[in-house]
Amino acid sequence: MMSLLAELDQIITLLEAEIPASQSSPKNQKLKRRLEKSMAEYFDSLANAFPYQKLEAIYNRYVEKE
Repeated sequence: MMSLLAELDQIITLLEAEIPASQSSPKNQKLKRRLEKSMAEYFDSLANAFPYQKLEAIYNRYVEKE
């Protein structure tokens, strides 16, 4: 049998998970995972679109030397 404090703590945890602004809410966890995936795809596409490995050669070719 749970103590009264343990039972209240469990009820509070369940209620907090249902608060719309709660980070532990199942809906917000799903939105967080979707945003993380979307941002990862976005930054991967930026990395693939810009030729960072050629940056030094481009710089040396088009920037005037003093």
